[in-house]
Amino acid sequence: MCMKLSSIAAYLDELLDCKAFHDSSANGIQVENRGAVQKIALGVDACLETIQKAAAQNCNLLIVHHGLFWGSQQLALDPHYSRIRALIEADMALYAAHLPLDAHLQLGHNAQIAQALGLLGTEPFALWHGKAIGIQGALAQPAPRSDLVPFLTEKIGGCQAYFTFGPETVQAIGIVAGSATEQDLLREVKNQGIDLFITGEPKHGARYMARELGLNIFYGGHYQTETFGMKALAAHLWEALNMESVFIDTPCTP
Repeated sequence: MCMKLSSIAAYLDELLDCKAFHDSSANGIQVENRGAVQKIALGVDACLETIQKAAAQNCNLLIVHHGLFWGSQQLALDPHYSRIRALIEADMALYAAHLPLDAHLQLGHNAQIAQALGLLGTEPFALWHGKAIGIQGALAQPAPRSDLVPFLTEKIGGCQAYFTFGPETVQAIGIVAGSATEQDLLREVKNQGIDLFITGEPKHGARYMARELGLNIFYGGHYQTETFGMKALAAHLWEALNMESVFIDTPCTP
């Protein structure tokens, strides 16, 4: 199967509703190739290792959550230069989907984590510039917060930290993958009556915020929580476009 890059990009733009988000990421095509795509790679980060792994598998398009171009002007100096050069030498295009892949209600990181945890009654939450980027839902049965650590660690793939300053019994769960510890977001978690908030990694001061707002927060790892949407999108593209699509695993932590 061979498709035009422009056709795949248009499909992704519509599927993920990329234009609807206020995002520092330059979502969409960031680097073009000669125009033809026969195999797609998907990964969390557009690092050199991921690009090289995708090239070794003869991929013509790499789709990532964290692309190369963000809000500020970026010069083509190493390591940025080496990444761009590797893409061009492999005739591989680069497509980025940041907040759109957090927010998607079926394929997004948060929706996929909620599905893995078996949450019921899921709905959007966590507003960012007027758009919900997270998912909230409920466990089928309430559970002691201390009993959830093995379950969450297994389903998400890691545990960097677990702050337990909220309710001792957990049923309502909110999820925003990555590093979602902004003050306004944590206040929303509190106001929504969420018993446990799941995100990726804590920023400096996150523990103070959790304690002072009375929250339970489980940190499953930035990278780990953002593999979910990439894997789901790979499966979707293979089925929807009849295009071989592979997930490239390049963890950024040991």
